[in-house]
Amino acid sequence: MPANATFPFERRNKMHSATVLSFLLLGIFVTLATAYNGQDIYAEPNCDVVQDHSRKFRDISDPTHYWVCPEGQEKADYIQCPDNYAFMEPEQACVVWEEWKWIEPYTK
Repeated sequence: MPANATFPFERRNKMHSATVLSFLLLGIFVTLATAYNGQDIYAEPNCDVVQDHSRKFRDISDPTHYWVCPEGQEKADYIQCPDNYAFMEPEQACVVWEEWKWIEPYTK
């Protein structure tokens, strides 16, 4: 048998190892990505991770509304500001439109 007769098998083993490693890394990535339980700044807050139940969360797509997570409640309440008011997160209150200004959202 020639000396290079094992070449295809060695190449196949290297490809097999690379494929297994790729799938292993993909599996780790998917596991970590789904385990992340961060707060989506554009949507309803995840009340399971909220510790300050008096805090109000802004709705970036609609400044006339905000979210609150009452203690012991799984789902957040979606609250509308009075007419001609918009929610300002730093003030934790609805303010008249003339006082409202866009503030870059805080993200981790």
